[in-house]
Amino acid sequence: MTLEIFLSHNSRDRGWTEHVAAHAAALGIKPYLAEHDVRAGHFLAEKVQAAIRRSAAVVVLISDNSVNAPYVQQEIGFALAMNKVVIPLVQPGVSGEMLAMLQGVEYIPFDFDDPEQGLAGLNVTLKRLVERQQHDRRKQRDQDEAVLVIGIAALVLIVLYYGN
Repeated sequence: MTLEIFLSHNSRDRGWTEHVAAHAAALGIKPYLAEHDVRAGHFLAEKVQAAIRRSAAVVVLISDNSVNAPYVQQEIGFALAMNKVVIPLVQPGVSGEMLAMLQGVEYIPFDFDDPEQGLAGLNVTLKRLVERQQHDRRKQRDQDEAVLVIGIAALVLIVLYYGN
């Protein structure tokens, strides 16, 4: 199962968000952008909420364009309510108090004039998410195997007990 992330952004920053999406995809991560998932006749809010629910994390590009954008703020709030990891990419000049519910959350500076350092920081963070997902899967598989072994042992004991 591929790790999926939701990319929250203002439409004016779509070019940068596409750049971040391509970077994530190169790491084997499936980026979700609502504009890539057009479903005429469906409610946008439902589509976005479903995508956030199934994503391992929400990467939010916080810029002068998005800091006061209602949809971006609502996506952040919904992600936090779903206990999702929220990874802010913050444009220099956006002050801490403008981060609202993300104030105090560690973020990755993302300079539009020199994005490589921000992308490198995002790369490290996304790799950690992938490693954590792999660890969680191994742990779940081990637990499933333990339950199966206990079940088989219980079945053998029942057969031995009632078979005599």
